[in-house]
Amino acid sequence: LFMEKKMYKILINVEGNERRIAIVRDKALEELSVERSDIEQIVGNVYKAKVENVVSGMQAAFVDIGLEKNGFLHQSDIIDPDVSYKEMLDDEVEHLSPGNGFKQGGKIEDMIKEGQEILIQVVKGQIGTKGSRLTTNISLPGRYLVLMPNSSKSGISRKIVNREERARLRQVLANLKIPKGMGVIVRTVGAEGEQDRFRRDLRYLIGVWRRICVKKVLSKAPSCIHQELNAVFKTLRDSLVDDVDEILVDNKEEFRKVRKFVGLIFPEMKPRVNFYRENEPIFYKYEVEPQIYKALSRKVWLKCGGYIVIDRTEALTTIDVNTGKHVGSKDLEDTVHKTNVEAAVEIAHQLRIRNIGGIIVIDFIDMKNRRNQKAVLQKLGDFLKKDRAKTSISAISPLGLVEMTRQRVRESWIGDMYEPCQCCSGKGVVKGITTMSLEIRRNAKKIFSKGICKKLKIYCHPEVASRLIGEDAKEVKLLEKQFRCTIEFLRGDSIYSFEDVIYKTDDGKKINIKKI
Repeated sequence: LFMEKKMYKILINVEGNERRIAIVRDKALEELSVERSDIEQIVGNVYKAKVENVVSGMQAAFVDIGLEKNGFLHQSDIIDPDVSYKEMLDDEVEHLSPGNGFKQGGKIEDMIKEGQEILIQVVKGQIGTKGSRLTTNISLPGRYLVLMPNSSKSGISRKIVNREERARLRQVLANLKIPKGMGVIVRTVGAEGEQDRFRRDLRYLIGVWRRICVKKVLSKAPSCIHQELNAVFKTLRDSLVDDVDEILVDNKEEFRKVRKFVGLIFPEMKPRVNFYRENEPIFYKYEVEPQIYKALSRKVWLKCGGYIVIDRTEALTTIDVNTGKHVGSKDLEDTVHKTNVEAAVEIAHQLRIRNIGGIIVIDFIDMKNRRNQKAVLQKLGDFLKKDRAKTSISAISPLGLVEMTRQRVRESWIGDMYEPCQCCSGKGVVKGITTMSLEIRRNAKKIFSKGICKKLKIYCHPEVASRLIGEDAKEVKLLEKQFRCTIEFLRGDSIYSFEDVIYKTDDGKKINIKKI
């Protein structure tokens, strides 16, 4: 029997100031990138920067790159290229990972000085309150090669494991005219690539570096002298392979740009770039939109009836696996094992779609059988191999937890779509009506005991106000009688949360509870 070929498409949706790029295989969303023009993307950019201050105690420097927040340059990111270039061989990411290390024993104050102008590249964008992470070792990714202008060594990605292919690629590198003092790394997508493709890629990257060198001389610090490709072009550069059936774009202007770009980096694929003409939104047509909504949910259901719960904190992401509706047909161990295996596949999928990085702790359902434990870890590891971000997985701990890390170079696209809740300020919960009624009465007692006023106006949520003038009216009357004062409860029109309360004196002066 012949297996039906799965359709592999790249869908590009442009709506106002937002671009969304989805990689879809047989209508299953494999990867999603979202970019908005009002949110500046700086990862991969090269800057002529100025060292603002060197902090010896941190072995780091804060560097002005022309943005609101200074970038962070650690001693370990002032890299000796010939020592650290091997890191690139392990990675399928565009740029060197931070923290590779300069020659041991070096002090940052001996490497750079305050006021010094340096050429740096952003390897990790600003995440939360943390500034961008910088490196002095520039790496310029192309379609098949990564050019390292400051390294004299070349190599092949370790993800290319076939010995014969590695030997062939070494010959390809030997035939390339790589400028003296520069090095290249063959990317995984370069496997089985023809010599002409590598020559064309190298010529393009050398041209990029020369333009950077010219701008370095002509520009004043701080300034951006090289900008990384936008999300659409970056996805095409990194993900466009021979088995992509079609690239669909729903915006005419973007379609022309994409067609031109694909013609430059992968001419054979240019005929597969098409303009989407149907009235139905492209992401609904290919069932991508429902999968995005699923990726925005805290709870994700599995086909077996189990589910996973994903919670994100500032320090880490926790994922809890539950059997849910899955009761199984055999023994408990078998039911748990099947749920955990399916969860492992879905977790790897969700990490990619949501672009979750940093420390991740997975609480699989407890399994007594060691063989089953290994099978679940193996399944998780196998599906994470599809991930371009670097991952590391630990064994199951005595508490039944799996700790792992996933490389994070920028905030998840979910962070661009959501804002902190005005009601709970990110906590996920708010105080109940009973709690707020008690708290308001305690605060009123505090105000009256300090002699601040004799008549108090309290603006609060309508439901809280109803509780205070209804069910809790007796307690409020006792409070007024105790201090010979009066309280007026007003429904605050601009108050959206139970926790929002405004206290004012009779003449309209606002009272700060925390300061009395």
